[in-house]
Amino acid sequence: MNRNKRNLALIVPIMAFWAACSESDPAPVGFDGAQYRTDCPTDGSRPLAKEGASAEKSVLNLDVVIRDFQQNHSDFENFSEETIEHLDDIYNSVAATGAAMNKYGFNEDWYAAMPYHSSCGNVYSFEKNGTGIQIGVDGLLMQKNPVLPEYLQQVSAGPVLEYGECMYSDSGDYGRHFRGYRNALENVNGYKCIQEKTTWMNPVIFTPGMVAPHLQFTKVSDEGTIDMYDGVVIQKLSERCDNKNFDQWFVNVPTVNKRVNTVLDIPRSLKETQNSFTYNFDSNNGGFFPLDSVNPTTREWVMTKPCNPSIQPNGSCEIIEPQSLSIFCPPYKYQYASTQQDLYDQSTAKLCTDWLNAGGPRAVNSEGTGHSAALQATIKNGTLGLQHLRNYGFTMEGYTTFQYKSSNQLPVPEELKFISSGDLWVFVDGVLVIDLGGTHLPAPGSVSIQTLAKNNHGCHVGEPLAMYTNCDGASDATGWADDSWHHLHFFVANRQTEISDFSMSLPSSFSIYAAPSRYGMPMVRKVTTLVDEAGFALNSLYVNTELADSTVAKMNCSQVPSFVVLRGGNVYGFYVSRISGATNKGEEGTMYQFEGVLKDVDGNVVEGGILHGDRIAFNVPYSTTLDEEGNGGNYPAGKWAQLMFWAKLMDFYIASSSGNRVEGFTEPEKFGEIGVNCAY
Repeated sequence: MNRNKRNLALIVPIMAFWAACSESDPAPVGFDGAQYRTDCPTDGSRPLAKEGASAEKSVLNLDVVIRDFQQNHSDFENFSEETIEHLDDIYNSVAATGAAMNKYGFNEDWYAAMPYHSSCGNVYSFEKNGTGIQIGVDGLLMQKNPVLPEYLQQVSAGPVLEYGECMYSDSGDYGRHFRGYRNALENVNGYKCIQEKTTWMNPVIFTPGMVAPHLQFTKVSDEGTIDMYDGVVIQKLSERCDNKNFDQWFVNVPTVNKRVNTVLDIPRSLKETQNSFTYNFDSNNGGFFPLDSVNPTTREWVMTKPCNPSIQPNGSCEIIEPQSLSIFCPPYKYQYASTQQDLYDQSTAKLCTDWLNAGGPRAVNSEGTGHSAALQATIKNGTLGLQHLRNYGFTMEGYTTFQYKSSNQLPVPEELKFISSGDLWVFVDGVLVIDLGGTHLPAPGSVSIQTLAKNNHGCHVGEPLAMYTNCDGASDATGWADDSWHHLHFFVANRQTEISDFSMSLPSSFSIYAAPSRYGMPMVRKVTTLVDEAGFALNSLYVNTELADSTVAKMNCSQVPSFVVLRGGNVYGFYVSRISGATNKGEEGTMYQFEGVLKDVDGNVVEGGILHGDRIAFNVPYSTTLDEEGNGGNYPAGKWAQLMFWAKLMDFYIASSSGNRVEGFTEPEKFGEIGVNCAY
């Protein structure tokens, strides 16, 4: 039984539990105890079930957990490339102020960890010891990576992919110099240098085999559902590339890191040739710094990025201040230090010197905030310093689900595409599909969803989710079942300064089928209405996150429209009379069952209630700010006026159990879909 069909089968009569309402809180005027439908026959005929309407979104919301680290963590800022030739130079380096690098993080323990440093794949270790795997111009690896499934071990014929600074660059707001691939083929994402001309270039090499090929899932509810956020563990496979304390990277360690739950907004690609959602931050547009707020015009660091305390595990925002500079400043007497410039032709020689004089890249105070060497150098260099002050030391864990549809694989199979300058591991259904470990130049990785489906990826005996719902109907002979749901996890570690690139490209179908965000504001995913022979409607509401008990209680007892419903040019208000739940439906979201009545702006009950093809969203209380700033061109004036009419009748905010509340109407395409089915 596939996932969609199962959802309809699970719709049951309204639960016995109802929030207590006093006799002074009657049902809304016009509600007579049942909703009758006009779009399901009662003469015994059996029409085909109608599928819910769908609409593509302009932005995807994807949940991530970021953990912020101090730069003196043993696995960060090790300058593994430089240690191949300059280990002693770094250890013995003393700045003009007398600041000895071996007193500021590059100490005896760091020196003794040379085997870890030299096990990182880069141009120097590869040339000297054959360490790491090169990537070809087509984005494929130039030798097999045994930690990947055999069907993902395609090998590139080469030549090796090269990355560097472009000799010629596009005109625009980003400045004169660009960085990108010298010789990447068209299928590889990322910026490509014009005419393959570069002023410097290096081969792209990474460190394979750092993590185990399977995720471990640890938290399972009584209903058998897995917590795909906090119940997932990525495991170390081998000791290499400065991963001695890997067990601290993606878990909460109070004395080591600070956790931030947040959402990445991924816009639809503006390029006609890319039918996808693309999140891209690289050297050419400011870099990937999800914990920093940066002025887009001056490029100056402004503040740590605002955080929503209501969705944090402890109810507060804790972020370590930036402790790094976005320049190459190795902690020894670097021969090109005096002539170095940034991408805007600004000399960074003094900035680098001031950084080293204050202790260098691993010099932080005991609390990890406030007085790092990078901040001291920033203060001495004003605007230039602020243009390069950044928070480099962090890891990121992301999660979403997607629905596999064989029809979406034609004429061109869908792909998941990534680029990262730091460690990157991508898993589908708990099994590794992209392995780009180590600190390296921006490295591309991609995987075809069709290839995964045909090879029954993640559903083989012994794989971690082989017995979970993603594998319903799957087999080694036929592959994934059509319409089945699958789990995407990715892990990123940003452990080295200068370059911080991260790009992710997801198929356009994710706008319809990807699961909703847990860390975003409460949002209606869809409503499924099952109509019986008598025409009585059983409504099931799927929400991205569990609602607060107080919200459910107010909806049960309220005489205000908790929902707004779009139908053509009209906006209706839906008055809930009863709502119950919550039931965890995994990737489908949290399900509630509800009854109520639909009204128009004149207060008339709308015959038939909500219908197939309607769009539904939570209502929000009115404010002048909402009215004046909330539309943003998303709605025609008449429809916006109707939305404001219903907002003026709403007297409470819809909130999640974590306290995050709905404060505005999302774009029309983000309203939840309504599907209607006739049951017999």
